[in-house]
Amino acid sequence: MSQDLWDRLEHRMPEIVDRAIHAYAAASPLYQGDVPEHLHRHMAHSSREFGRLYVRMAKQEREPRDDELELFRDRGGERGAEGLPVTDLMDAYLVGAEALWDEVSRLAGGEPPAAAAAVLLRCLHRTMHVGFQAHQDEYQAVRSEERETMRAAVHALVSGEASDGAAGRVDIKPAEGYAVLALQFAPEPSESVDNAAGRRLAGRRKVHRLTDELTRSLPDDALIALEPDGGLVLLPSAPDRAAADLAAARSAVGRLQRVIGVDVTAGFAHAGDRSAVPAVTDQARRLVQLGTPGDVAVLEDLLFEYQLRHDSAALPHLLSIVDDLAREPDLLATLRAYFAADFNRSRAAGRLHVHPNTIDNRLSRIANLTGANPRTARGLMTLAAALNAAAKLAPDA
Repeated sequence: MSQDLWDRLEHRMPEIVDRAIHAYAAASPLYQGDVPEHLHRHMAHSSREFGRLYVRMAKQEREPRDDELELFRDRGGERGAEGLPVTDLMDAYLVGAEALWDEVSRLAGGEPPAAAAAVLLRCLHRTMHVGFQAHQDEYQAVRSEERETMRAAVHALVSGEASDGAAGRVDIKPAEGYAVLALQFAPEPSESVDNAAGRRLAGRRKVHRLTDELTRSLPDDALIALEPDGGLVLLPSAPDRAAADLAAARSAVGRLQRVIGVDVTAGFAHAGDRSAVPAVTDQARRLVQLGTPGDVAVLEDLLFEYQLRHDSAALPHLLSIVDDLAREPDLLATLRAYFAADFNRSRAAGRLHVHPNTIDNRLSRIANLTGANPRTARGLMTLAAALNAAAKLAPDA
């Protein structure tokens, strides 16, 4: 390839770099055409050195040495530590390469040497490879540190401990109050592999995907602490924001289930004052057990079920009622149908394809067997509590 072409290209490097910087800023939603001083300082140096490396590779017909790639490794790590998305870093490389190629084509009168494109691609490949690897290492390290610190802040809030220290390390000022979203995730097939290391990796990937999606769906100041099977989200709030926070939580959970592709069950509770966070966190966690995938359970919709799900000394006795009925499956099926039909014996009979008199007969047998008469208010409440307690302990509950 003509040495004169590469000498002229190197001489034109300041103008090429300037065009690349302005093209990058114009296309970036972050800068929208403005070129701040820090962008010019960092990108100009990296772009200029990229262009010079390209010229050396073309002139000397060789691959870059490791020491020539060190700058791009350092720059990639710096951008990763700053939190710059890797797509932005990629755009900077490609815009710089495009500016170089445009100038090569112009200087060659529209007919650049055949090998020029291949050299540029090799230069781009080598510099991007080391830069992106360093970016990934630093970016993941920073995110891991931030998430662990955020996890500590969440723990401090839900346990009632002082959270200012943990929150301050990630620039979080504890809010006046919080909306608490407790989450439960169904397992993915990859989490059931025989290999323990594979299961851990699948779990970490799942947590990263879920956290990333929640970060996109919720306000920037949301505190997120997840495990593969569930976790907590704390939304900074105020006493009058419960309804708005619930709407945001429902939108985020619905989107999370659609995008990630696993069943997500959630419970929501609101603490207008930060001191109430431990209590409402316990409430949100209990509500998860009553919810259905894709929805957000709230206390106001589940008052009866919530009250019955609290364990007490009565639990063994309630379970024994269901055990007695289970020995006569027709009776258990009849009781469930009777509840489902809102205590209408004709509708219950229709569900079971039997005569209404059969329902009457079975209700009498239930009363004799359990001591709880389903024709009385007290008996109905006792039987409902028994069915609810058994459902809580069922494998698919």
